[in-house]
Amino acid sequence: MIAAWLAAPEAELAKLLFASIRGGAALALLPGIGGALLPIRVRIGLAGALGWLVAGSVTVPDGGALLGAVAGEVMIGAAVGVLLQALFATASVAGELLAQAMGLGFATIVQPGGTTSPVVTTFLSLLLWAVFIGLDGHARLFALLVHSFATLPPGAVPDVGEVARLGGFAFATGALLALPVAGVLVLANLWLAVLAKSAPQLNLFSVGFAVLTVVGLVALPLALPVMMGTMGDAVADAQARLATLLLA
Repeated sequence: MIAAWLAAPEAELAKLLFASIRGGAALALLPGIGGALLPIRVRIGLAGALGWLVAGSVTVPDGGALLGAVAGEVMIGAAVGVLLQALFATASVAGELLAQAMGLGFATIVQPGGTTSPVVTTFLSLLLWAVFIGLDGHARLFALLVHSFATLPPGAVPDVGEVARLGGFAFATGALLALPVAGVLVLANLWLAVLAKSAPQLNLFSVGFAVLTVVGLVALPLALPVMMGTMGDAVADAQARLATLLLA
């Protein structure tokens, strides 16, 4: 590798830049890494490190074929990024549902990217990241990106049919993630409705939101083992979809 760089540095640099496109496109869309959480120099360094691992086996096309190959690399990397976006969108779906049900929809946190999200959404997103890292999801992602150059060489077009089904995956998994706490909140709402019907002179509307908030805050930590199990299943499902996309 070093001898090749000394003999033809321009050609080797072109290989490195070309091999970094796929990983760079994936990292640009990866939640947490693709946003403002990491400086752009760090993201470029990660993409360059991935490119360095496969640059020796990559051939840079000539002429007009180069433009099509670059577009294909961007498409493959973007498909990986969108798949992981769908995985982490499950936490956003669950967090939004629970925040509205608990009366915490207005309790927001400013994210590093400048956007705002409910506190519950931020908590579940960080928890999902912890599960993802704990299950070596990051290592599996980088390994699949490296091995994908053997199954999807530059110029190949991936089967993006799996990407088209990611919307249903995000919403269904997000609803399943919120189900334990949401079920408790539904029972609390039914109890408040029965109480309001049996004692109409009580002004339960003024205390109903506080009751739901307290019930939700108590139920959320109790439901964490079940929710983390659901997150683990979602990470495994996303890894299987990623392997199907890159290695099939």
